[in-house]
Amino acid sequence: MFPYIFKIGNFEIRYYSLMYLIGILLTLFFTKKKAKKLGLNPEEIENLILFTFIGGILGARIYYVLFRWDFYKNTPFEMFAIWHGGLAIHGGIIGGFITFLLFSKLKKIRALLFGDLILPFLLLAQGIGRFGNFANGEAHGVPTITPPSIIFSLKNKFPEFWSTVLGTLNLKNNPSSISSLKEMVESGKKITILFENKIYELKYYVPWGISFPEKYFPPAYQEFGRLPVHPTFFYEMILNFIAAAFLIYLWKNDNNIGRGKITGLYLIFYGLIRGFVTTFRADDLMIGLLRAPHLASIIMVIIGIIILNLKREAK
Repeated sequence: MFPYIFKIGNFEIRYYSLMYLIGILLTLFFTKKKAKKLGLNPEEIENLILFTFIGGILGARIYYVLFRWDFYKNTPFEMFAIWHGGLAIHGGIIGGFITFLLFSKLKKIRALLFGDLILPFLLLAQGIGRFGNFANGEAHGVPTITPPSIIFSLKNKFPEFWSTVLGTLNLKNNPSSISSLKEMVESGKKITILFENKIYELKYYVPWGISFPEKYFPPAYQEFGRLPVHPTFFYEMILNFIAAAFLIYLWKNDNNIGRGKITGLYLIFYGLIRGFVTTFRADDLMIGLLRAPHLASIIMVIIGIIILNLKREAK
């Protein structure tokens, strides 16, 4: 909605950046206190967190660029313009994980100990970060006029369905033309679409969709004009906060640090959360006809289950 807090000329402070800063400061504050309580070196933990964060940002950007290579190969300077958006959370987890493994090995810090120490607050930070997506008008969902059967199909049918909607209603694929669909739906006139030999009605299936204005020309407006879309950033924010609260509850017990339980649960929780939210997303990266986040989430859940089972057998 409002991407920056203030702007002077070309200099601006964005909510997106502020959310990242708040997330990392909270993580540093709580993990350093716990590290000191457990007899660990707080400064070493701080360095580990900061390097992991940097590795996560790089991984998130590289992951996103690779999956959008058709665009970035022709605009190489845009690869570095992260202030324009384009950070994939699964790439961030991969990049952060690799960085943390290398650094923890160098400093001889047990990986699961560090994971149990930081991951509850990483999940909290991920939830906070979704407000930045809302401010940027990105990481949005499909329009709320999309039938649930299209959203929850195993195969991603939305691009084909949306193309059929535009073709049937003679709408151009631009914000101003698509925005006229909002008035058509709100007029009360029944609008039906024939797709894959089935009739679908276009109406507001949920009442909490969010419309983005033209003023800042956010990605959600560029794609769907003023049509209300599913606020997937808020879906994930709420679910992340709930899961983080449970992990923090476990984290408070010193005996749970270093056992791998928190690490395993984080992977399972976030894999399930992201897998669910992905079904509503309009801008997710694709591998063929499948959503890349679904595949990454499945891998995360499997690894999380393996960690929990291995630690249980080691008792």
